Amino acid sequence: MSFKKVFVKNILVSGGYTYLSQAISFFSTIIISRYLDPESYGFVGIITIFIRFLTVFSDSGISLAIIRSDFLYTYHKSVDTLALLVGLVLCALTCLLAFPVSLFFHMPGLRLPMMVMSLSFIFKSMTLVRGALITKEMDFRFAGYVTLLTSVFTVIATIFMAYWGAGYWALVIPQTFSGLVTLILLEKKTRFKFHLYSWAHIRVSFRHTRKTIGNLMGFNMVNYWSRNLDNLMVGKMYGAGDLGIYNRAYNLLAFPLTLITGLITTVLYPSLNKIKHSAEAVRAEYLSILRLLGFISFPVSCILLLFGHQLVYLMWGESWMAVAKLLPYFGLLLLSQSLSSTFGNILVLLKKEKVLRINGWLSAVAVISGIVYGAFHSLLAIAQFYSLAFIVLVLPLNVFYVFVYAMKFPLKTMLQFWVPNILLSLGIWFSCYYNMEQAKLLLLLAFSLSMVLNARTELLKILQLLKDRLKKQIS
Repeated sequence: MSFKKVFVKNILVSGGYTYLSQAISFFSTIIISRYLDPESYGFVGIITIFIRFLTVFSDSGISLAIIRSDFLYTYHKSVDTLALLVGLVLCALTCLLAFPVSLFFHMPGLRLPMMVMSLSFIFKSMTLVRGALITKEMDFRFAGYVTLLTSVFTVIATIFMAYWGAGYWALVIPQTFSGLVTLILLEKKTRFKFHLYSWAHIRVSFRHTRKTIGNLMGFNMVNYWSRNLDNLMVGKMYGAGDLGIYNRAYNLLAFPLTLITGLITTVLYPSLNKIKHSAEAVRAEYLSILRLLGFISFPVSCILLLFGHQLVYLMWGESWMAVAKLLPYFGLLLLSQSLSSTFGNILVLLKKEKVLRINGWLSAVAVISGIVYGAFHSLLAIAQFYSLAFIVLVLPLNVFYVFVYAMKFPLKTMLQFWVPNILLSLGIWFSCYYNMEQAKLLLLLAFSLSMVLNARTELLKILQLLKDRLKKQIS
C-alpha cells in the first residue's frame, strides 16, 4: 500500500478517537464555565505556566528517540528508568518552586495546588516509553482509545467537582491524575512492567539519546517561553481574571491546532520514518501534507475571524464576552501556525535537531518582542503584536532557514507556497487592526482560493481514495 493510502487510513483511525476526545473536552467547557469563573481558570493557568515549562524536560525527545531507534528491550527499559528519574526530579523541583512562584504573583494559595500538580511528572514520565512503543507499532487505534478514555475521565471528574463547589480544585485534581489513567491503560496493553535498570544502563541509553534530547531541549525551552511568556505577563500585570480570559481565547487557537496538526504530526512522524532513507520522498510527501493542512485549517480560522462574538456568547455566556475581541488575531495565527508547527518532528527525522534549536531561538526573540511590546499597552495588544511578529518575522525565517536551507526544498516551490500565505495574512491583520470588515472578507476569499489551488491535487487523490473505499464496502 502506498504512503498516502497508509497515511490517510491511519489519520482516519486516529482522527476518529482524537476528534471525539477533543470535542468532549471542548464542549464540556460549556457546562464547567457555568460553575467556574475566569479567575478560577486564571489561578490554575498561573500554575500550569510553570508545570508545562518543566514538562519540556520530562520528554525532550525521549519518545521520538524510541520511535526512531532500532534498539530493543534493554534500551527501552533503560530509557524508561531514565525517564522516571527525570520525572521524580521534576516533581521535587516543582514543590521547591511553589513558594517563590506564590511570592512572585502575591498568591499564597498557589503553593498546595502546585505541589499536588507536581505528581503529574511522575505519571507522565512512566507513560513516555510505553506510549512511544504503541506509536512505533503504528497502533493508532489503541492510542486513540487511551486518549478518549483519559479525556472522559478528566471531563467527568471536573464537572462533578465543579458542581459540588470545589472551585479551582475541580481543574487541579483531574488534570493531575489523568496521567495515572493513561499509565494504567498503556501498561495493560504493553505489559512493559515496572523494573528499574542500573545506573550503567541509564548512562548507555542516555549516550544514545543525548544529541536528540539536548537539541530538542534547547529548542523546547525557548519555544515554550515564546508561546507562554504572554500568559506569564498577563498573570503578573493584569491578574488571574484577565489570564482566565486570555487563556480561553488562546485555547480556541490551541484546540484546532491539536485537532489538525497534533493529529497529523502524531501519524506523520512514524509514517515518514518508514521512508526516511529517501530525503526526496520525505520532502515530497511532507509538502503534500502541508498543502492539505492549509485547506483544512482555513474554515476554522474563518469562524474565529468572523464570528467570535457569536461563538463566545453561545458557548460560555456573558461573563466570558471579553474573549471575543482577542479571537480574530488567534484565528489569524491558526492560518500560519497550522503549517509551521509540523516541521519540528521532520527535522528530528532528518537528524537536523540543531537547525530546529537555532530556528526556535531566533523565532522566540521575534515573538517575545511582540508580546512584551503588547503587554505594556493592553491585553488586546498582546494578541495583536504576537500575531504580527509571527507573520512578519517568524514565517519568513521558517521559509528560508528551515524549508529551503535545512530541508532542501526548491526556493521557487517554497515561494509559490508561502508568499501568498504571508502577504494575505498580513493584509488580514491590518483589516482586523483597523476594523475594515469588507477588506477582511475579500482577503479571506482570496485566501480560500489560494488554499484550494494549492491543495487541488491532494484533494482529488483523497476523494478518489474515499470513493474506492466506499465502492469496496458496497461490493
